[in-house]
Amino acid sequence: MSEVHIRIAIERPIEQVWSLLGGFDWLPRWVDVIASSRLSDSGRLRHLKTTDGAVIVERLLTFDENEKYYSYALLEGPSPVTDYVGTMSARSDGPGKTLASWSSTFQVEDADEAQVVARLETLYRNGLERLKAIVEAMD
Repeated sequence: MSEVHIRIAIERPIEQVWSLLGGFDWLPRWVDVIASSRLSDSGRLRHLKTTDGAVIVERLLTFDENEKYYSYALLEGPSPVTDYVGTMSARSDGPGKTLASWSSTFQVEDADEAQVVARLETLYRNGLERLKAIVEAMD
């Protein structure tokens, strides 16, 4: 089982960070490579389209507004992985500060594990850095 976990400190209160990070349908707002997102199954399935046209389908597994996290499973997509479960979370890191996190566990199938891990690390880091820039620019 492989694992990726990226965290980033954001100089804003947790509620402000979660208002963007916590939207299951809001990846296009802060992840550059996600062009669109559409929900189905009463908001439990998200259908993502990447900027290069790939389709990704994910199922919401858990959502906890009070604890500020959600987890999701990858049902279909271009990545050579199985048993993928991702988690988005935010936790207070002191007054007016938040630690935002994007993590996942998965099995790599018929691909170089180090390359797959590195690609996901880059995706998560770039996404969280853009989230940080957007949230810290808010009033």
